[in-house]
Amino acid sequence: MALRAHLLVHGNVQGVNYRWVVQAAAKSLGIRGWVRNLDDGTVEILCESDTEKAYRDFLKAIEIKDKIRSVEKIQILEFSKNSEPEFKYFAIEY
Repeated sequence: MALRAHLLVHGNVQGVNYRWVVQAAAKSLGIRGWVRNLDDGTVEILCESDTEKAYRDFLKAIEIKDKIRSVEKIQILEFSKNSEPEFKYFAIEY
């Protein structure tokens, strides 16, 4: 069973390699799913985790405010526990 979250990230997150940072964080924490840019300037993430700790650590890792990227808000659109795992890895979608 897995935790699954559908997230929408607001802020300066497009054109600044944010998706690559998200993918690297996901891979290091064992998070599966995908990330993609949306036309309105936000970034959408669908992620699965085997533990709550990995999910919380992932949220911390993607909440970036540096000279290039600035996450203003991470909106949780959906969250579920005990979901059947759907993904085998974390990908950047285009």
